[in-house]
Amino acid sequence: MAVGLTTTGTLSSAAPSIIADARIVREFDGVWQRTCEMKKLSKGTGLAWQEFTLQQIEGADITEQTINENPQQYTGVLQSSIPQMSQIMIEVTDRTMEKIASVVTSKFGSLAGNAMKRKKDEDYLTLFSGFRTTASPGTGQPLSFGHITAAVANAISNVTEGAEGEIVAVLHGFQVKDVQDEILSGIGTYTVPTGMTEDFFKRGFSGTIANANVYIDNNITITSTPDAFGAVHARMGVIAVQGAALKTEMRRMPDHGGGSDQMFITDDYSFVERTSAGTQAWCYLIRSDATAPTS
Repeated sequence: MAVGLTTTGTLSSAAPSIIADARIVREFDGVWQRTCEMKKLSKGTGLAWQEFTLQQIEGADITEQTINENPQQYTGVLQSSIPQMSQIMIEVTDRTMEKIASVVTSKFGSLAGNAMKRKKDEDYLTLFSGFRTTASPGTGQPLSFGHITAAVANAISNVTEGAEGEIVAVLHGFQVKDVQDEILSGIGTYTVPTGMTEDFFKRGFSGTIANANVYIDNNITITSTPDAFGAVHARMGVIAVQGAALKTEMRRMPDHGGGSDQMFITDDYSFVERTSAGTQAWCYLIRSDATAPTS
């Protein structure tokens, strides 16, 4: 990606006045707002989101002769996350705004906003590599229906603390294609639920598998292997912490290139895997083959 001052030179191909239209490179909308539990820090409450989880205590059998001298102690674990700032800065000269076709310059704001949204989603996806690997297919292995059902079962029924609420599967489109091919071809040792095949045809797989709502996120990076790092997790298992609100600010720079305007978009957030009193319980890595499909 290019870095530096935007001038008429950097956009010389857009200078002719006959440009009728312009477009920006299409970006994939992130899914984190639909898959994470949101926490907004209020003003005056410090830098960090903090949550204290009380651990379980146990009851005991007694009789009429029992003198109970075994008090249960309340203990717990504190988890915290401090939002980090991110920012994009754009500077465009007056000459650029005067000479470059307006259908091009009108896209500048949207392009910057898209960059910030993409970075936020990528920061969410970065968490996946640290999730539990219990149900992960592994390097070079295709994703199957069974891996997703195993991850869901572990999230809901693990011995530490079962998840409550929505379970989501966040996958690259190439990972989804492997499961789609498996189900539509009838290969496997499981029974396909009634209507599932039809649902895949109608809605492009953006449905539900084993109580997990499937979200395709093509901001997931494909490695050189090639593998993709998706995940199955409870919504309660990933916290999106918002610090200061997203803001956009402008600054006039008359001494830059004959005059220019600078735009700053700043966000303040973090993503954290919620634990059950310090133990990972609700988030599972889905690392699998992500070879581009040919049929």
